[in-house]
Amino acid sequence: MDNQFQVKLDGDTLTIVLGEQLTTTNAPALMDELNNYKDKGVAKVVFDASQLTYIASSGIRTIIFAKQKLGGNPEIDFVNCSADVRSVFEMTGLQNYINFVSK
Repeated sequence: MDNQFQVKLDGDTLTIVLGEQLTTTNAPALMDELNNYKDKGVAKVVFDASQLTYIASSGIRTIIFAKQKLGGNPEIDFVNCSADVRSVFEMTGLQNYINFVSK
């Protein structure tokens, strides 16, 4: 998993399994991948953050991109997000646009 993510569309749910980091190294590749699903009827984007330990500002931009650019104002779920990563979202005010889910 060179880019540290895997993307799968199942019905109207797009699931992204993230690796340990979402940074300037791999966030642009994820954004490019998300572009493939623009206007494809995605109603929900699930980020599996079970392995994620670090998110950079470029990673945050990618999450915003998913919310704003996929079309249809999809629901965003962050599953199994660590407290450290969640605090980054809270500092940026994005926690109001993201559902944090523990499984």
